[in-house]
Amino acid sequence: MRFSQFIKKLSSAVQNWMKKVSIKKLLLLGFLAILFTANGAFWYIRLSKGPAQQPERYESRTELKEWELNLDEVNVPESGSEEKDGKTQESLSEGEQLEEILNEEKESAEAEEASDEIEEAIPTFAESPATMALPVVGKTITDHSTDELVYSKTLEQWCVHKGVDIAADEGTQVKAALSGTVVEVRKSDPRLGVVVVLDHGNGLRTLYGNLMSDNLVHKGKQVKKGDVIGGVGKTAPFEIEDPPHLHFEVLKGNESIDPKGFLPDL
Repeated sequence: MRFSQFIKKLSSAVQNWMKKVSIKKLLLLGFLAILFTANGAFWYIRLSKGPAQQPERYESRTELKEWELNLDEVNVPESGSEEKDGKTQESLSEGEQLEEILNEEKESAEAEEASDEIEEAIPTFAESPATMALPVVGKTITDHSTDELVYSKTLEQWCVHKGVDIAADEGTQVKAALSGTVVEVRKSDPRLGVVVVLDHGNGLRTLYGNLMSDNLVHKGKQVKKGDVIGGVGKTAPFEIEDPPHLHFEVLKGNESIDPKGFLPDL
């Protein structure tokens, strides 16, 4: 009885309340009821699944950290590799520089060796041209003259004279004015007959013409100052009308120099 009475009272109260409330208010109340119900369901589901999702987030974060660390680990070897490559290139550069220095030293040594061979073939003598010895003792009968013409009895004309003619008896010994190497022996020069040429180094040469014979020296022979290299003769076709004498020349390169500037008391 009490329960049925309670239901009747509740039903009567609801009917009275619904009469008082408009339809718009009922709709608004219904919407709010649905909204609160949905919100409650959302948070219930989120809270119920939240503890299960946290390990996944942690695992994702852990994987991210591991990935970042892996990137760092990859970059470190690359940096080390670049540094190693730089050291390798630097080592190669130093090696190339060392090889270039060795090659330069080798070329320099080869050049010095070649120079020594040339010097051995034609020695450079320390004697000065001013210390020349008289190749033969006698009187000068024809002076050196390249600027003015001198008269030739044999040719019967005026011409230049590139040496000095020193008169001496036939067979008188002719000596080397300086130490040197025999570089030329002419048996029958068209102008000067038998001729011997000595090289004294540094482009300096002496020429001995109108000699008696060429039997005392040969090409390549080294002679010292004062060594006998021949004898006074009468073999020069261009000077055949002159008395026996030595035709003596001093040459610097291809230039003829007056021997009187180097010979004592001539």
